[in-house]
Amino acid sequence: MTKLSIDIETFSEIDIKKAGLHKYVQSPDFQILLFAYAFDDQPTKIVDLAQGGQLPDEVINALQDPFVTKHAYNAAFEHYAINRFYRSPLAQWRCTMLHGSYCGYPLGLDAITKALQLPKDKRKKSTGKSLIKIFCSPCKPTRTNGYRTRTLPHHEPEKWDLFKEYCIGDVDAERAVAEKLAAFTVPGQEEKLWQLDQQINGYGAMVDRDLISGALYCDNTVTDELTEEAINLTNLNNPNSTKQLSEWLESRTGEEVDNLQKATVIDMIESTKDDTVRRMLEIRQELSKTSTKKYSAMDTAVCEDGRIRGLLQFYGANRTGRWAGRLVQIQNLPRNYLETLEHARNCVIHKKLEALKIVYGNVPDTLSQLIRTAFIPAPGNLLVVADYSAIEARVIAWLAGEQWVLDIFKSHGKIYEAAASQMFGVPIEKIVKGKPEYDLRAKGKVAVLACIAEGGLVLTDRGLVPIEKVTTAMRVWDGVEFVRHDGVIYKGIKEVITYDGLTATADHLVWVEGESRPIRFDESTSRGTRLLRSGDGRKTIRVGIHHKPREKMEKRVERPLRTNQMRRMRKHSMDALLQSERRKIKRVSAMFTTSKNPEMVGQKVDCGKAAMYKSKRPKLRQLRRKGYRIPLQLSNRSGVMDYRKSGPTPKKFRAGSNKQRWALRSGKPSFCPKTSKYRKQEIDSSPRMEPRKVALRAKCGYQKIIFGNDQSTNNRRSRTGCQRQTQELARHRSKVKVYDILNCGPRHRYTVNDVLVHNCGYQGGVGALLAMGADKMGLSDADLKEIVTRWRQSNRRIVDFWYALDRAVVSVIKTGQPVGVRGLIIAHESDYDSKLDFLTIRLPSGRKLYYPKPFLALNAFDREAMHYWGVNQTSKKWEAISTYGGRLAENVTQAIARDCLAESLVRVVNAGYQTVFHVHDEVVIDAPMQYADPDRVCEIMSQPISWAPGLPLKAAGFVTNFYMKD
Repeated sequence: MTKLSIDIETFSEIDIKKAGLHKYVQSPDFQILLFAYAFDDQPTKIVDLAQGGQLPDEVINALQDPFVTKHAYNAAFEHYAINRFYRSPLAQWRCTMLHGSYCGYPLGLDAITKALQLPKDKRKKSTGKSLIKIFCSPCKPTRTNGYRTRTLPHHEPEKWDLFKEYCIGDVDAERAVAEKLAAFTVPGQEEKLWQLDQQINGYGAMVDRDLISGALYCDNTVTDELTEEAINLTNLNNPNSTKQLSEWLESRTGEEVDNLQKATVIDMIESTKDDTVRRMLEIRQELSKTSTKKYSAMDTAVCEDGRIRGLLQFYGANRTGRWAGRLVQIQNLPRNYLETLEHARNCVIHKKLEALKIVYGNVPDTLSQLIRTAFIPAPGNLLVVADYSAIEARVIAWLAGEQWVLDIFKSHGKIYEAAASQMFGVPIEKIVKGKPEYDLRAKGKVAVLACIAEGGLVLTDRGLVPIEKVTTAMRVWDGVEFVRHDGVIYKGIKEVITYDGLTATADHLVWVEGESRPIRFDESTSRGTRLLRSGDGRKTIRVGIHHKPREKMEKRVERPLRTNQMRRMRKHSMDALLQSERRKIKRVSAMFTTSKNPEMVGQKVDCGKAAMYKSKRPKLRQLRRKGYRIPLQLSNRSGVMDYRKSGPTPKKFRAGSNKQRWALRSGKPSFCPKTSKYRKQEIDSSPRMEPRKVALRAKCGYQKIIFGNDQSTNNRRSRTGCQRQTQELARHRSKVKVYDILNCGPRHRYTVNDVLVHNCGYQGGVGALLAMGADKMGLSDADLKEIVTRWRQSNRRIVDFWYALDRAVVSVIKTGQPVGVRGLIIAHESDYDSKLDFLTIRLPSGRKLYYPKPFLALNAFDREAMHYWGVNQTSKKWEAISTYGGRLAENVTQAIARDCLAESLVRVVNAGYQTVFHVHDEVVIDAPMQYADPDRVCEIMSQPISWAPGLPLKAAGFVTNFYMKD
């Protein structure tokens, strides 16, 4: 079969990045400027259409010839653009970008040519971006360019010749990529699925333009009102400026403001007694609402017929094959909790701003919840929304052969009650919600669902690490010491809530101030309780029976770090009598060497960029603020006053400087903060370094000198503050990827975002069950050990599955022989001509997961593990990545769940339904009223899949006049 490789360069006044391909091409001034092509292995030719060139007849005929396959990099663009002027059926097209992504390579043409290490003459030319900006988009009229709005070839003839060479180079690069990957083909079902994806994207989703217009009006009006109010309150030129507002807050409150992040603002609102400061911070919260920007994205991307097209990117995640979002990013739309959505929509549509304020109060939050409802059916139709129930939990149980979980899904489906029954040995019929003695359902739910949102920063002995990047080589901080764990577990895409700096599922167990046992996350939010901070990593916290001294480490660390405080004092009128050397302190190591101060990190800590440790003890700056003049002799070796022994100064000591010094010596200074009624709480609430700035770690085996971020500045809490916090909670619900860490030491807990949380699974042992209150049920230690053993045995197949995958990939790389694990075929595939090799995992659907250039090496835990080349999600660079059994199980589970969704999409189309988009495991269909049957759609999605015998699938759905969460 003949192959025709194509690349085109085009012009349109529409910004393709913001508006998308379809609106870009539908623009009246859209034009194809250059058309480069090559048949088979022939040299690449180019047609200059912008200067009157015409496509040869052989090319026009080939575009329609079913025996000629058309190839392009990101073929969706070439196909849709060319079909504006010529006819070329989609089934005849092949996308080289899909081919590269399928084989585990990055999406961009420039990135993949570098990853494949193609010769420089076969790579994408670096001049392309500047040339595209010149010729493919409008230009600003100026005197120098003759006030033209567009650059034509005759304006820049030399650059135009370079542009033609660039277009030819793209065809050559695309052909080189296709040739390199030729031995590793894309399955036919994936090619057909790509074609279906183009049809879904081309059909698009209709949006309510009146709602979008009303939302933009309300948002702009409220923004102007809030900005004007902020200016009147602060007299600042730009109250949105972080720098200006921080300085104003410091001058108003007399306290330092390290940042104005969301969690910091919440804490300041609760702690301040200044009504003006509180109101300004509330305005800051409302103005920083970013989710309403999606209305602007919708308004930019909507086509003339009221539809937004191109919402999905096929094979956007090249490790699993899942779809990615584009333009509006429908995968992370805010959830809706308003009971009167219809009324709120009508208020926005008719721009009844005052009604919105009276009924709903917070207008930005209301607009945020209404974003989903902007998607509507066509006139006379309804939207059918259906999604899989616990698809990833079903898939992992099916893969691992965890039969008791499968039986539950096949029968009553009470997975939470069953998990609690397994853990506590209580008959499932006795686990009833609401009965205190047998209310174990929530605990069973924790074991199944509780988890932390992707991106949560876990405090490890190697610094702050996103939870999804934590490896078994890292130890995690459990509030007492750094402990080992059994690795990170991916637990699917679930709804999370944000409160007090932590984003997690509502059922995750967390420690709170004043409690010796962990409680549910949502319970802490409803009670308005402050989460227990343990992110400093310097001293032991007091939790339950683990009472240990907390001051020793602070005293060891404080003295060498106190120099920065002395440096700051020199900015004020109270200069020290004995000052340190007057020079700019750039590095801690210049003053304190690691040999004498093993607590310091050494040569790599730049103190000019990181905030230093701040003691909770009162500062001399606070003395000055009280108006006292106290003659004190200071030096770098001076100690500090112990605030825990201080209290209000008696009246008899308040006259005369000498008597004032007697008060200081007696340990009862008048400058002591009024915290006596809160002194029983032994939680350190001193400001900490921001987690993204620095983590100091000992190099001489000492691992407790780690600085986290503690944003809690005051233990005081009022009833109104708690209510505001609970209200804030509802604004931050979303559905994201979530993870947890397994078996974190004997206490079964770890620190994420400076908050102490329980680890998952409860496989850890007796300590985990005790943390859940099992001892209150009258169970002895022997009973608890028996429960733990029974739980491990009942879930051992899933754990074994992780280790089996890990052993299999090591064996395959060593021997080159394929290995089968629970229906998966793991193999090492290579091609001599292209010199490419992959570790592949063949899924039950027949699709393969590709891991380029696999090799064995010692991981950070000094264990032999598989490494492969891929895009590092943190650095965004193409580099070697280490993996392990748990991560591979995550990839496989996500990939199979994706294949189940793909199967449902095909079945739904074959049943005559039109899918407008899909989100995670949810399908949204636009159907005429008489055919809008959610039960029928759910039945289609729940049908058995031939390649997954025994996998119990179940879907639930509803019909609606606008897209929403039921």
